[in-house]
Amino acid sequence: MGRAAGVAVAVSALCVTPAIAPPVAAAYPGECGAWGARVQGAPTFFNATDRTGDYLWHDDTGFHLRVTHRGVGRDDFAGTISSPTPMHLSPVRLEGYDRADLSPDGRTLTFVFANRGYIDGVDFTTECAQELTVAALSANDDPLPPDRVFLGVGRINPPQVPFDIHRYDV
Repeated sequence: MGRAAGVAVAVSALCVTPAIAPPVAAAYPGECGAWGARVQGAPTFFNATDRTGDYLWHDDTGFHLRVTHRGVGRDDFAGTISSPTPMHLSPVRLEGYDRADLSPDGRTLTFVFANRGYIDGVDFTTECAQELTVAALSANDDPLPPDRVFLGVGRINPPQVPFDIHRYDV
C-alpha cells in the first residue's frame, strides 16, 4: 500500500470513530443525574459526638439530613429545604417535639428537631429536581452560621446560608 492509500485509510478510520459524549444521566446513580460532588457521600465516622450543626449528604438512596450537638441539654434546630419538584420524606430517630413536614404541594420540607445530643433527622428524595434551596437554618432561634453546616463526605461548609445545591457541579 502506498503512502497516499495509508493516509486515506487513517483519515477514513478517524471519520467513523464516534465522538466522545459528555456524561449522561445514565452514568450516575438514579435516573435524573448526579448531584454536585460537594454533597456526595456520608460524612466519615459521623456520630452524636460530632460538632454541633446540620449535616446534609446525598447517596444512592437520596438525601440525608441530620443534626446533632455535643454536651448536655437541648438544642433546637430548624430550617427549610425547597425543591421545584415534589419531595418524599422518611423521618429518622425523631421523638417528642421533633417535626419534619412537607408543604401541601410537597415542594418545601420544614423541620424542627429538639436535639438532646443524639442524632435527629430525615431522609428525602426529589422527583428529578435540578436544584434545592436550603434556607432559614437555625439553632436555638439563632441563625446557623455556615461553619456549622456540613455537606457530604468532605464536610464542606457552604459559603453562606441560604444556599443552593445543584445537579452536577455549577
